[in-house]
Amino acid sequence: MRIALDAMGGDNAPEQTVKGAVNYLCQWPDENVKVILVGHEDVLRAEIEKYSFDEARINIVHVPKVVAMNDKPARIVKTKRNSSLVRIVELMKNGEADGAVSAGNTGALLSASLFLLDRIPGVRRPAICPLIPSAHGGFLLCDAGANVDVRARDLVQFALMARANSIHIFNQPRPRIGLLNIGTEVGKGNELTMRAHDLFVTHVDNFVGNVEARDVFAGVADVVICDGFVGNTMLKVVEGMVLHVAGWAQDKLKQHPVSKLALSLILRPALKEMARELNYEEHGGSPLLGINGILVVCHGTSNAKAIMNALRTATRCVNENLIASIQKGIKAHMDIFEEQNAFTAK
Repeated sequence: MRIALDAMGGDNAPEQTVKGAVNYLCQWPDENVKVILVGHEDVLRAEIEKYSFDEARINIVHVPKVVAMNDKPARIVKTKRNSSLVRIVELMKNGEADGAVSAGNTGALLSASLFLLDRIPGVRRPAICPLIPSAHGGFLLCDAGANVDVRARDLVQFALMARANSIHIFNQPRPRIGLLNIGTEVGKGNELTMRAHDLFVTHVDNFVGNVEARDVFAGVADVVICDGFVGNTMLKVVEGMVLHVAGWAQDKLKQHPVSKLALSLILRPALKEMARELNYEEHGGSPLLGINGILVVCHGTSNAKAIMNALRTATRCVNENLIASIQKGIKAHMDIFEEQNAFTAK
């Protein structure tokens, strides 16, 4: 198996991307699994020389360009074809890589993937589906930002794709699917969620109904579905709140003499464990669902640990044939996607 890594993508590239690749290979004993580092060869070789490992398991593909975070996604394939971000997608298209990982520009990754790999047959819009950790094992949030404006049938597709992903992640044959809404009652929400609710009842297995944002961390669903605008907003609120509350709690405790001892002996280890479980580094990245290939999207600030775990995610998705699972789910409900004017009616 060959996983292509955008070694120049992200805020901490190439130091952390190369380190993450090396750590991944050292902890993954299967010699048939290899990493293709894509980027400026001289820079990457200088990084590789810092480590001792089986260099036969790493190949380098040289490209001179890098996609910046402020580059326009729609033009990226034309303007920066010879970049590390575009090349990892090309390697998959040409059959030279089985999967790919990048912490680069998410919009550019989506654009390049749509242009070079296209969608899984039947899929209208790809979606981002990160794992949000919680005390109950976490849940998948889909879509987390790929699609700002969607229709009800798009949400059904998100549910079918995320369901397939959830089965692989949680090893549950029937994950619980919830529709994010402002209330749990039937008939709540805007026109989009009300139409989607009716379709979910018919087409989504183990649909548990509407779920509210305040309840998702209590384990009410394994998969939470929403449009990308709502999902991305929720994701960033969660990230910000975790950092804010942890720092706020420690500042308050330090103001009281007795609390200082409690913080050192009891609370700090607990807070560190909570921070570890909530840290994106532990989960690495999220597969871009709906693309006809395994492409794992990472946080822009990913460090070596996050890259290592993203490579693991890509390997698992390839091994377990996630694409085939998504195809099966979409095909089983093609009737609603093939209706006349289906994507314009709702």
